[in-house]
Amino acid sequence: MKRKLVYYTVMGPCKWVELSMHLLRGRSYNLYENEAGSDVTLLVGDDVYRERIPAHSWVLAAGNQVFRAMFQGPLADIHKKTYNIRNDPKGFQNLMKWVYRHECVIQSVEGGLITLQVAIQYLCPELAELCVEYLTNHLTPANVLKVLQEVYRYCPAHNPDLPTVPSAPSLEDLESPPHPDPTSKEARSQQCLTQLHDLCEEADLRDPTLCCVDLFNACLEVIDRDTVIVLASEQLEDLDCATLEVVIRRGSLTMPNEVAIVTALQRWSTARCKRFNLPLTQQSRREVMGHLIGHVRFLLMTGEQLQQAAPLLTSDEFNFLSGRISKRGEGSPPPTLAPYLTTMATPRRPASPTHPNGTLASEKSKKKSTGKKKYTKKELMLDIVSCLAVIFD
Repeated sequence: MKRKLVYYTVMGPCKWVELSMHLLRGRSYNLYENEAGSDVTLLVGDDVYRERIPAHSWVLAAGNQVFRAMFQGPLADIHKKTYNIRNDPKGFQNLMKWVYRHECVIQSVEGGLITLQVAIQYLCPELAELCVEYLTNHLTPANVLKVLQEVYRYCPAHNPDLPTVPSAPSLEDLESPPHPDPTSKEARSQQCLTQLHDLCEEADLRDPTLCCVDLFNACLEVIDRDTVIVLASEQLEDLDCATLEVVIRRGSLTMPNEVAIVTALQRWSTARCKRFNLPLTQQSRREVMGHLIGHVRFLLMTGEQLQQAAPLLTSDEFNFLSGRISKRGEGSPPPTLAPYLTTMATPRRPASPTHPNGTLASEKSKKKSTGKKKYTKKELMLDIVSCLAVIFD
């Protein structure tokens, strides 16, 4: 006992904790997927497919805050031996390997995305950073939209509480996106993300979503640089409306004209109509597109290019735009186009290939300290887990 006390005094408490964690990982390394000594069973997956994973609650609790709340928190059932985990088995296995062995090998973009989701849900910032690094290094015009849609849920650019990278190419068109319905699932998830940042700071935990801002901006750079290829990719048809708007509203896209945007909207609206069993008419297309039509720079098109956009426009809209382009007459704009005339006449400015170094996205943003609730550690963990449950519902 005396030697331990001297050792603790010499090394200091922080180094002692690091040494303890190192020794713990050494003891748990061979326990990964090992029935020996396991005291809980995790059934991971959904009703269609599940995997059985033997686990050691003391290892999981020692290595992860969420597992600690699950197994040792005030609401934990000490007699419970089987847990249903509704996560992707592959992503959850990567989390388990990280907790047991502090190692994880990402081998595909799909694997990186599902592991990133699990890492954020279980408050594991180191694993999230590993996923973000892999995804950033493997971004291509063919997969960037899939990555963008996933990462956008963790760092929507209209969330003022999240840091952004000033050197990212032309984010001016993302400064004032429309506010979502406050009662929608997306709005509730965004509010919970904001609360999650505050809770992690209050609990002195690293926010696992902060690293996603770097990946988000890396996606935007690929989209700006290879716009035509990106818009022609088959993954465009699977985008949700919010993510597609992030892409087409950007003022720094690199393309010869707006035909690429028009073609992309035609493909996307066709796929959307089919998904919702709607007829492929101009009215149905406009119904699924909503205000997305306002981000097309129609007033910079030629008359021939405008003809290609006719399936997306009403006769009044087409006649008005045609008259403005040919300068045959002004006339009053249709109410559906009036709010977007300035945008429709604003040229896109491709981003410069080089950008000055900006502040790190991982730096913590300054937050107001007034009005914060004072938490105990147990209350903090319960609130954090509640936020994650809403986000990943």
